[in-house]
This record gives sequence, C-alpha cells and structure tokens, in this order.
Amino acid sequence: MIDSTLKTANILIVDDQQANIDVLTGLLDVKGFTNYTTTKDSRQVISLFEKFKPDLLLLDLSMPYFTGFQVMTQLKDIIPASTYFPILVLTADITPESKQKALTGGASDFLTKPFDLIEVDTRIKNLLKTRYLHQQLENQNQILEEKVMERTKELVKTNIELIAAKEQAEKMNRLKSNFLANMSHELRTPLNGINGFADFLRQDLKDPELKFMAESIFVNGNRLSETLNLIMDLSKLESDKMAFTHKPIDLVNQTVEFISLFKEAAKRKGLYLKSSFSQPSIVLNTDEQVFRSIINNLINNAIKFTNKGGVTADISLKDNFVEIKVADSGIGISKEYYGTIFEELRQVSEGYNRNFEGSGLGLNITKKLVEKLGGEIAIDSEPGKGSTFTVRLPVTITGEKAEGKKVIDRAAPNVLTEQKPVRPVALLVDDDPFIYQVLRRYLAGQIDLESTAEGDLAVILCAKKHYDYIFMDINLNKGMDGKQTTEVIRKIKGYEGIPIIATTAYTMAGDKEEFLSAGCSHYLSKPFKQQDVLNLLENILSVKETAY
Repeated sequence: MIDSTLKTANILIVDDQQANIDVLTGLLDVKGFTNYTTTKDSRQVISLFEKFKPDLLLLDLSMPYFTGFQVMTQLKDIIPASTYFPILVLTADITPESKQKALTGGASDFLTKPFDLIEVDTRIKNLLKTRYLHQQLENQNQILEEKVMERTKELVKTNIELIAAKEQAEKMNRLKSNFLANMSHELRTPLNGINGFADFLRQDLKDPELKFMAESIFVNGNRLSETLNLIMDLSKLESDKMAFTHKPIDLVNQTVEFISLFKEAAKRKGLYLKSSFSQPSIVLNTDEQVFRSIINNLINNAIKFTNKGGVTADISLKDNFVEIKVADSGIGISKEYYGTIFEELRQVSEGYNRNFEGSGLGLNITKKLVEKLGGEIAIDSEPGKGSTFTVRLPVTITGEKAEGKKVIDRAAPNVLTEQKPVRPVALLVDDDPFIYQVLRRYLAGQIDLESTAEGDLAVILCAKKHYDYIFMDINLNKGMDGKQTTEVIRKIKGYEGIPIIATTAYTMAGDKEEFLSAGCSHYLSKPFKQQDVLNLLENILSVKETAY
C-alpha cells in the first residue's frame, strides 16, 4: 500500500547536466514513478518548489548561478522547521568536507557520482517512506490538535456553563439562607407572644372551655416551635455549618433537668416519665446543646407515640461507651420500618392515612447528630408493645468532673432574690411589646423589668441608671440595631461585665457567635420559655458566685 502511494510522489530533479537528468528520469520511469519534474537552472528551484510542491529533491552540488549548498539555504527559509522534507544529494564532489557540509546544511542523504542506480532507487524509496510516515504523523497530529481544540472549546463552554450554574446555585443558596433567616425570625418573634400568653391563660383561667382553648393554643404553638427548630437544625446539618463545642458535662444532671421539662406533657396524656442511672454521675466530653437535642427528640418522640403507660430514660456507662436508652410503651413499629423512621421527612404512617402529627425530621436529625458525635443509634420495637431507642456515644475522658446544673421549677422560691437584699433590675431592649409582657411575668417577683424599643434610648437609660441584666433584641426597627447598641453600652463605665443577653429570633449558623463577638455575654433564642430564662439566669448567678 505504501509502495503504490510512493509511486505518485512528486520528485524534483535539479542538475546542470542533461545526461544526469536523463539517467535519473529513466530510472524513475522504469520503477513506475509518474510525477516528477526537472530543471538545469538552480535559480528556478524556489518557484518550482512552491508550484510543484515536491516530496523529494534530487540535488546536484556544483552548478552555475546557485550551488546546491545555496539552494538548501534558500529552502530553509520557506520550509517549516517541523516539516520533514528529504533532500538526496547526487554529486561528483567526493571530499569528506563537502559531504559533511551537505548533511549539516539540510541534506537527508548523500551519494557520489558515478552512482549505482539500484542504490539510488533504494535511497529514493527509503526517503519517500520516511516522508510518507512523517506526513502521516503530521496528519494525525493535526487531527489530534483539531480534536483537542474542539474539545477545549467544549470544555471552555462547559466550564462557562458550570461557572454560571455555580453562581446561580450560590445565588439560590444565599436566597435560601436569607429566606430561612427571615422566616425563622418572622415566625419565632410572634411565637414568643403566642406561647407565652397561652401559657399564662391556661394557668389562670378557671372556665374549663376557655382553659381548654388556651391549652390548645399552647400545645400547638409549641408544636410549631418544635417543627421550626427541627427545620433549622436540618438546614445547619446539610450546610455543614453546625458548630460543635465539646466540654465535660454530667449527663445525669442534664437528663434530670430535661425530663423535668417534659413532665407536664406526659401528665397531660396520663403517662409516667421516669429515669434511671447506673451511677450518680456520668461525665462525657461532648457538645451540651447537641446532647440536649438528642434527648429532647427521643423523649418527645416517645411521648408522642405513647397513649398509655409511660416513658423511661436510662443512662449507663458500659466499657468505653455511654449507653442512653429511651423506652416507651407506645404503639411500636414493625422491623420492616426500622430504616424508614430514620429517613428524612418519613414516618411509618404517611399521606392521607397519617395517624400522628410531626414533620418526620426528629429521628433523622437525631441520627445525624449522634453520628456527628461519633456514636450510633439503634431501635428495638414490636407493634403494640412499645419501642426502645439506644444511643451509644464513645467516652473520650475519664475521671473528670462537670459542673452540675440546678433544676429550677416554675413554682420554686425566689432564688434570685435570695442573692441580694435589693431586687435586681433588668432592661429589655425590644421593639415587640408582647415580649415585655411575657418576660415581665416570667420574672415576676424575682427581677424588676424595664423596657425600651430603641437602642439609642437604651444607651441613655444605661448612662443614667445601673441595670443588673440587659435583654437585647438584635433586630430593632429604629436607630441602632442590637449589636451596635451592645457595643456602645459596653463602653459605659460599670457595664463592662454586666450580663447582656441576646434575646433574638436569629438562629442561623454563625448568628450566636456573631452576637457574642459583638459584646453580648449570653444568647437566648426566641421563642423561649420561662424555664429557659430561669435556667440561664441561674447559670449566670452560679458563674458569678464561682468568681467571687
């Protein structure tokens, strides 16, 4: 195939002797070469080269006008360095110097006259084969370059599209974050008033029907608060922006405190709520808020799906693990649904036939939180006989002590007033008038509460009067916001170390850290309950007492 292709190669013969030309053309004719041209005038080589486009040059050295050396020099100027163009020198000059000069000057091969025609034929074929292979390689390189260029264009286009898609995704993510932040704020703020007033009414009303209505508002408000918290937790987990702060905590104190918050919910359903511990104190180096979320979700889930009997929380230390078991005597589930209940937005009963309320996020978030702490969660259940959820968390410290928290009951004596002969005074900075009414009653008999809706007025009040506590909302519709107000108050003499509590509906990832860095000493997210406020104040007092 190559030989037949070579027969059609273009061959240019340059020699000032017609006899030599006749010999060479006769050889080419005999060997079947069909495309060749000749010249005795070396001055025509360049024009012939551009017109004839030869694949091989048979060149004499000693010629009038231009020598073969000069012809090769001229060709170098018009032949690309990357192109292989064979030149076979046929000369009567047999000196080694001429051969070396020719080969270094551009010749591919060198034969002296008189030459052997068989050898000439062999040299011609070898040079043309080499030329052919080089052309094939150049063609493949050209094809490859074109494909690379085409692919590069596609990649550039794809990259532009990906960048645009990334920018769009980032834009949508920002919109989503802004939407979640705004919705969280707009829902949490009114929930504080709804839940707070409903709580007061259900305690104070005597009429059974009105009391039932207030109770319903309170229960449904808390349900909405719980759903909102789960959605925000899920958003933080999915964006990987949930910060974990590990410290030694006493799980016994934590669990006792948390169970006390569920006693009323259990009582409403006629359920018992018990706890047991393998030892008086079980210390674990973990994130306190995450542990509370795990316990909260498990106990809340157990009460939700239990209509008779009750719920038991058991914590024990086994080898290098803390084992937390929350068992109920509720409806139970079949083994085929063990995986389903841990999936996002899934419940055993779904669709129009759903039998229980809930978003289907609690157990999914619990599982993710447990795994974030390096633990695992499992379920053992039987329909009609209840369920037991078991959480195993690795123990990373031993022998350390954690400060226990004192649980403050709603009906507890005025523990805050016992600390000072004069009742403490707090300032609430919040543009929502309902927050004042709720917080004033939460603190009734323990702390006197004053309020202002503007940051500028708060600064003036603090400059004129000393407050023991400041509850600072962040989103103040007029003048300075809560962060700016806090920064200014911190500069007032006597307020360098006063507790400034950020009471805000902003609960997105990083919000708490942002407010604390602005000068707030504590953080309390809306909607908050009386127990949340009392526990926080008790914690502030205990820290002060330790400092003294």
